[in-house]
Amino acid sequence: MNHFVKNVIMILDKHFSTRLELNENILKKNIEFLRKKVSSQTEIIAVLKANAYGFGDILLAKKMIKQGIEHIAVADFEEGIRLRRNGIRKSIIIMYPGLNSLGPIIKNNLEPTIYSLEMLNMLIFQAKKYKKNIFFHLKIDTGMSRYGFLQDEITEVIIKIKSQKNLKIKSIFSHFSSSKRKDHKLFSMSQIEKFKFQKKIFEDSFSHKIKFHISNSYGLLNFPDANFDMVRIGFGLYYGFNNKQTNCIGELKSSIAQIKLIKKGESIGYNRCFIAKKDMKIGIIPIGYADGLRRSWGYQKLSFVINKQNLPILGEISMDSCIVDLTNLTNITAGEEVVLFGKSRSIFDICDKLNIIPYEITAALSKRIRRVLS
Repeated sequence: MNHFVKNVIMILDKHFSTRLELNENILKKNIEFLRKKVSSQTEIIAVLKANAYGFGDILLAKKMIKQGIEHIAVADFEEGIRLRRNGIRKSIIIMYPGLNSLGPIIKNNLEPTIYSLEMLNMLIFQAKKYKKNIFFHLKIDTGMSRYGFLQDEITEVIIKIKSQKNLKIKSIFSHFSSSKRKDHKLFSMSQIEKFKFQKKIFEDSFSHKIKFHISNSYGLLNFPDANFDMVRIGFGLYYGFNNKQTNCIGELKSSIAQIKLIKKGESIGYNRCFIAKKDMKIGIIPIGYADGLRRSWGYQKLSFVINKQNLPILGEISMDSCIVDLTNLTNITAGEEVVLFGKSRSIFDICDKLNIIPYEITAALSKRIRRVLS
């Protein structure tokens, strides 16, 4: 990107009232923290599904590659194709392909995950059609009861794969169900043992090097002996671990579009869900449920922050806006910046209050919110 284009983009960014500002230095520190927790031989797979958990997949993919990330994983073929069309040439794993998407996946040099006999049969069909070596990943169910082959299917899977000369297993993986929960440690340990058992079967059945992985972000921390050849990281990249070494890479900001004075007894928003019990000063913020906020987060459950002071949302959240209480603030004017999460307030604090996880906030952020890298 030349200097002129970069400056134009920076000028345009300033026109967006609601922005998700991304901190490249924090991303770098999070990656460095994760690298120190694994062997130098263990590769990191950056999970960029759901638009990089809402933070911006294309933008972050390019930055992560510069930081030495070896592989990228997304959920579906459309996400992978978009990355390819935007210049991403690294290995891209499609974790949850459908039967109908294997053709475009192979055509765009993406790497499908095969998790059922139906998928494997379709892959064999596509391999014969394209007449080329196809590298793919195999998923095993060790207790998540979601995608993946079960124990009694493994023999048939191996026989089918070995019968096809142009099918090449690149990695075999499974998924922890409860790696963060200390009270579920025994279950996680049982998953590791099942995975090790399957790992031995595949290593004895194939002569070429196959990589193995089961660890996600908290698995990486809590079960270091199970990091194997690769680790799949999403949470730790974007949010950190709520400790001093890592942080959330994003800061969601908006601004006050309008300020109004209302009288005692007047109502606010749809369905008159808030009635003023006193004279009040209110502010309209241009972010609503079409941007990713939930309507149920209104009624003073969620708040914005300005100058370390909380501004609770009054009444219902609308599609494109919400209304906050400014009564206790003086010398405040339209256009001033407010923050939902970031340096002023941790995203984890919001999650604790609403009994949710960070994914539920950022993955729901609409694409009309401008992502800005700093």
